Amino acid sequence: MSGTKTIYSVVKAIMLMNERFDAIDQRIKRLDGDLTDLGRSQLDLAQRVAVIEGYIRGRADQAAVQAQPPQIPG
Repeated sequence: MSGTKTIYSVVKAIMLMNERFDAIDQRIKRLDGDLTDLGRSQLDLAQRVAVIEGYIRGRADQAAVQAQPPQIPG
């Protein structure tokens, strides 16, 4: 009987470890998805900032050109 109990305990421990590994695997998959979403959000944000910076630079350049006095050819 002692051998049977030992085998049963080992099998039970292995099954519990498999459940824990499955749970860890699911958590890792969720974290991977979260990191992927975060990366996409960061890329979208970087693109928006680049567009805003371009707009501001364009307006500043336009204002600088308009602020120059007209040049008389000559």
